[in-house]
Amino acid sequence: MDKDTKELALHLLIQKQSDLHLTYELIERETGYSKRQLIRLSSDLQEKDMESIMTHGNAGRKPVTTASDQEVSYLREMKKPYPLITVAQFRDIFIEDVIENPKKKSEVKKYRLKPRSISWFRELFIKEGWTSPAQKAIREEGSHVTHPIRKPRPCRGELVQIDGTPFDWFGDGRVYTLHLAVDDATTEVLAGWFMPTECTRGYCRMMRLILEKYGVPEALYSDRDSVFRSVKGGGITQYAMMMEDLHIQTIFALSAQSKGRIERYNGTAQLRLPNDIKRFGINHDYNELNKWFNDFYIKYMNRKFAFTPLDPHDAFICLPKDFDYSEVFRIRETRRMSHNMFSYKTAMYSLFNSDGELMTFQDKTTVNIYTDVFTEELYAIRYGKRYSCMQVGENARDKSQKIENQKDLQEFLNDYRRKK
Repeated sequence: MDKDTKELALHLLIQKQSDLHLTYELIERETGYSKRQLIRLSSDLQEKDMESIMTHGNAGRKPVTTASDQEVSYLREMKKPYPLITVAQFRDIFIEDVIENPKKKSEVKKYRLKPRSISWFRELFIKEGWTSPAQKAIREEGSHVTHPIRKPRPCRGELVQIDGTPFDWFGDGRVYTLHLAVDDATTEVLAGWFMPTECTRGYCRMMRLILEKYGVPEALYSDRDSVFRSVKGGGITQYAMMMEDLHIQTIFALSAQSKGRIERYNGTAQLRLPNDIKRFGINHDYNELNKWFNDFYIKYMNRKFAFTPLDPHDAFICLPKDFDYSEVFRIRETRRMSHNMFSYKTAMYSLFNSDGELMTFQDKTTVNIYTDVFTEELYAIRYGKRYSCMQVGENARDKSQKIENQKDLQEFLNDYRRKK
């Protein structure tokens, strides 16, 4: 309340001492003070005069939240490695790496550092002219479109949202896609994998981590990217076939807003992860980043942002320890044999059994060809038996290496065995 209102309240309270008809309720209506506040002022009048009460006890003093020059200088130096950082993340780094760090006790004492609130850091950003990238853009009048809010699933593992977000994570000009999975019930990040582009292999790597850590989810929630849904009518993608093998249902989102949990996390990752990569000293190596992200960073972020599901039941189904992932995560194609060879990615291959013997087929025989997603091994399965595929010819456009018939193939094999 302002000074004039406080003064009126005090006058009315003094008058109340001699006027029995003047009640706290009447003074409340006149001043806006609550009954508790008025009782406190009445108590003050028993011990102090009106002038003393009107003068604030902290008048002329600096607020206790005012930072020392040493503290502000320390924070300025701390901010330099992070030109683009949110207020919340900068405070997290300050609290975790400085205030709660036993190795920083001497610095905390020397610079008179304190565990400041988020509002204090927000004011510091304003005073220092630092911009937080988390500020939302102002919408033009009439441009706001509302979308129905989809309630989260009650059980963990009942629905997993997946998406890919491309970004320059190291700030070195290389854009890689983070293939990400977030549990719908908890917003818990389950796994992530970085690849140069959004692709089937990236989602396979991500899904295998989920299967190993948690088990098989009931359903996936994705956009209509060509990895999940064939652009050719009626077809089924390689990834969709793998999910069918695992009996995982795929649900397609009708809009980005309907899979808001993972969309929000994509934004959070783009804001926080580049700074945390610097903070934790990750080298410019995406292999190292993949390991660190799944071994450490997911747990770190889940402690901050994940929450307890409505239903404690876990819908994930655990796989046996000896589960053969290569039986699921493989690219499936068919080829026709010609002169005991087939063409695959501009090269010629033949099939060999476990004893290294060439397998012979009638021309135009159809064989099922598989590529292991993780090892990239090429092999064939026919009548339940597995055969290795050996490249016997180079690019068909390279005439010097072209194998066209059985005679050419035999000569190649004889030469190969002599060298071996």
